[in-house]
Amino acid sequence: MKIAVCDDEIVLVKQIYQYLWKQADCCVNCFSAPEEFLAEYEEGERYDVVFLDIAMEPIDGIALARKIRSYDQNAILIFITAYLEYAPKGYEVNAFRYLLKPVTEESVLAVMGEVRKELESRGTLWIKTTECELLLHTGELQYLEADNKDTLLYYMDDKIRLRRGLKELEAQLSPFFFYRVHRKYVVNLARVREFDEERLTLECGRTIPISRRRSRKFRHALGAYIEEGIVK
Repeated sequence: MKIAVCDDEIVLVKQIYQYLWKQADCCVNCFSAPEEFLAEYEEGERYDVVFLDIAMEPIDGIALARKIRSYDQNAILIFITAYLEYAPKGYEVNAFRYLLKPVTEESVLAVMGEVRKELESRGTLWIKTTECELLLHTGELQYLEADNKDTLLYYMDDKIRLRRGLKELEAQLSPFFFYRVHRKYVVNLARVREFDEERLTLECGRTIPISRRRSRKFRHALGAYIEEGIVK
């Protein structure tokens, strides 16, 4: 999870950083100048979570958040403030939570627990590779393929190898309309374009076999996904 902390109080920035770096799934960048942080966003950098002090110079936190939102509607914004009267302005930029000063480790970890729940509800998946930890949007996953004890994830235009079994990942993905159509394959039902009794074709053009014993349940799962989409 990529996190940015922006506050012109360097002591507070270091304090929050110390609380966050203990979290195994967090990669944290810190800024004491709001204009430097904004320059990163303008150059294309993005964060999953942003901690922003409201009272900063020369750009206050609310104004900075408005600029962030012009580039990124998905970042979770958490404001740091000593005064709750600023709260109504935060709703203009879809603030997620407020941290009241003095900030404590307990309050930071509590808000991070809420952040994780929010990201999970959006359909995100934390995965650990041999090189790093990634936060993936499940909607961009085409399918998963078992490769001995590893699993290959076909994500957007990339292929990612995980040192985790397909069964474990299947359990994590099942709430997001993924279905195991074969002992070696789990597919994203949203990416299915054609199918018959023996195989299906995904949006990416890949053809995946369907095992006989899973064929009927696959049809039911696909029907449930389509019905859910219609209801929404």
